[in-house]
Amino acid sequence: MEQSKHTSRRAFLNFGAGAAAALGMSALPPLARGASSGRAAVCVYLLGGNDSNNMIVPLDSPAYDTYARGRGALALPADSLLAVRDGASAQYGFHPALGGLRDLYNQNALAVVANVGRTDPGHRLAGDASDYLRELQMRFLPDGYMTTPWAVPGAPTATDSLPVFNLGRGVSLAAPGTQPARHRTLAGDIAAAPLHRNLPATPLARQLNLVLSAIRLGGFSQQCFVVPFEGFATSRDQLNRQAALFAELDRAMVGFYRATLDLGIADRVTIYTDTEFNRTLAPNRAGGSDHAWGGHQLVLGGAALGGRIYGQFPSLAIGGPDDAAGNGTWTPSTSRARFDATLAYWYGVSDFSGIPEYAAEPSAMQNRLDFLTQ
Repeated sequence: MEQSKHTSRRAFLNFGAGAAAALGMSALPPLARGASSGRAAVCVYLLGGNDSNNMIVPLDSPAYDTYARGRGALALPADSLLAVRDGASAQYGFHPALGGLRDLYNQNALAVVANVGRTDPGHRLAGDASDYLRELQMRFLPDGYMTTPWAVPGAPTATDSLPVFNLGRGVSLAAPGTQPARHRTLAGDIAAAPLHRNLPATPLARQLNLVLSAIRLGGFSQQCFVVPFEGFATSRDQLNRQAALFAELDRAMVGFYRATLDLGIADRVTIYTDTEFNRTLAPNRAGGSDHAWGGHQLVLGGAALGGRIYGQFPSLAIGGPDDAAGNGTWTPSTSRARFDATLAYWYGVSDFSGIPEYAAEPSAMQNRLDFLTQ
């Protein structure tokens, strides 16, 4: 087994050198190492707007009954949900396809952050595609790849000058000190990289396998990856489509976490979900749901203070105090800036000044949550 590990490392070192040459990068610059050096953040971006109303559901009465009335044909039966507790009494249920993540929640490795969304002044509810792309708190590269605005503190707002090294199939890596590179997809290297034994041979897991290989390579003292996962625009046939998506998400995230445990790096790698927006609790006529606002996110890793739901869960009442549009569009109770600040601070960023995406909430860094160890 030890020989196999050395062989895999040599293979990825060869991949890294070839990728750098292909991108016109003969050498990577040295990085300043700080207290958080060696940490990596991995964002699994659920493209299309994940309906998190069925990702985790309250099971207590009357909360579940309120959910079922508003959810209608999209309601999951209570006995199909995978029960967990938040605190001493509150009971929730994970989607039946998320059994591995439910188990990690019970092992205190997975945290849920409730009702996250943008709350900055002037923010609009998501409408058509051009509208919500303007409202995202992500950055888009000229070729469509995404990166987090806090990964390179003080980076310019022009997307064509953001330092990002694309790893393939849309996977991007940002790290302090990297240089702008030509953007090139390295899909062949995803297939060629030896698949870690804990990861299934699925498209998402193969992308995470490349991330894992890059972390093991250790070319940067800090690394922030964005791994897009398509298919969450569930405006029709949602129950079937989301079950398949969640099953793949579950296997890939659980396998990735177990791989970090196997490699002894779990405490310095945090993997989490993000998305454009949640979807309406009320179903539409096509068996799906429409664009909405605040939704729930998952945070997994050795540094996660798991087994808890952070933030305030919405009431799930159509027309209730948390409904911004009368159809189960939740007004966020946790701002996107505070969610990002918690991840960024753990990663090693202590100041949001100079990052335009957070200018509207200057106190976000001071008011961050506590779902990660520091």
